[in-house]
Amino acid sequence: MSLNHLAPVREEARELAGRFAAGGYRIYLVGGIVRDAMLGLPLDTAFDLDLTTDAQPTAVKSILDGWADTLWTQGERFGTIGARMGDRRVEITTHRTERYLPDSRKPEVVFADAIEADLSRRDFTINAMAVELPDGELVDPFGGADDLRVGRLRTPLDPEETFSDDPLRMLRAARFLAQFELSAEPPLLAATVAMADRLNIVAAERIRDELDRLLALPDPVSGFELLIKTGLAERVVGPIGEGSWALDCLRRVGDDPITRMAALLADGGTPDEVQAILLERRATTAFSRAVSAVLTAAHQAVDQPPQTLPELRRWVVDTDPHVDKAVVLATALGAVNTLTADVAALVETEPDLFGPPVLDGGEIMALLGLESGPEVGAAVNELRRHRFNSGPLTPDEAGEHLLEWQRLKASERKV
Repeated sequence: MSLNHLAPVREEARELAGRFAAGGYRIYLVGGIVRDAMLGLPLDTAFDLDLTTDAQPTAVKSILDGWADTLWTQGERFGTIGARMGDRRVEITTHRTERYLPDSRKPEVVFADAIEADLSRRDFTINAMAVELPDGELVDPFGGADDLRVGRLRTPLDPEETFSDDPLRMLRAARFLAQFELSAEPPLLAATVAMADRLNIVAAERIRDELDRLLALPDPVSGFELLIKTGLAERVVGPIGEGSWALDCLRRVGDDPITRMAALLADGGTPDEVQAILLERRATTAFSRAVSAVLTAAHQAVDQPPQTLPELRRWVVDTDPHVDKAVVLATALGAVNTLTADVAALVETEPDLFGPPVLDGGEIMALLGLESGPEVGAAVNELRRHRFNSGPLTPDEAGEHLLEWQRLKASERKV
């Protein structure tokens, strides 16, 4: 492992580092960029400069004056000064320790003089490394580089202390396990079980955002396995039922976050109950509804699979726009015979199935001599039913059918 990937970063920050050195201060590059460099991951050209220094915020502002194009100080009371130089966003934070009081969602911040004190309050050893600028000396007091090398996830301090500082770190552990193919140390697992209630102080939106990041990983299974093993899954995701079954289902549904969440909650209640749970956990309305819709369609395909072409057409239209997700989940949940091939063939041969009706409401009113009202809706439903049964229709065929339907209704009323 080396820091060669950071050479362009160090060079870009050289002038800024010189300004701090001239004032008698030291400045360090911290954050995921250091970890990723140790892993040899390519540097994103749009990276932010995340820096920490022994300079107090007032001194930082003075040093940035005349260098930065823009300065913002909203985080000054927490020790953070933001700046922009050209296209580069820079965030400089005074060395600090922080902790959450027992019933508080906001940290109590204390500034520190030493980089080691600052790194000790980071979430995991793999993120508790720094590179001094401009020359690039690695500061790694807690063995983060070795942990990356052997695939180990640890906290810099006792895990209960680290998780007490910010309980969301228990969820971040799941994400880092999955993202970097690590294994959790036993004390970390034990602390997660013991401190699950501490998550009560964390805003639901922060939990949701962390779960979204986990769901978006190429392979999140080991992360959710940690959540299930420690009991956090029930608390932050919802009632997932039998854990090993949920994980097996998750493995089979690909990389779509909506389908992944539906797989995890497929045995957790009715689709309506799942939607309510997700909304309670501050998932977006669109996401919650999509998960519920996918679950509804997938369970229907497994429990009452379409047996005829008209039934398949109705299932596909009712499931749109989540057809592909529902097919994937249904296949993961149980035997659905030829559903995947049948849906693919139907979509290819009848592309109009998802399009607008062959006759719109205005055309139907003109054809049948109707005013706006329930009768128009009944005619639209009849045309939809006929389309499912008969397949694609031309406008003339649709019109002829509706005129005959209207005539038969009129005859029935006379009788």
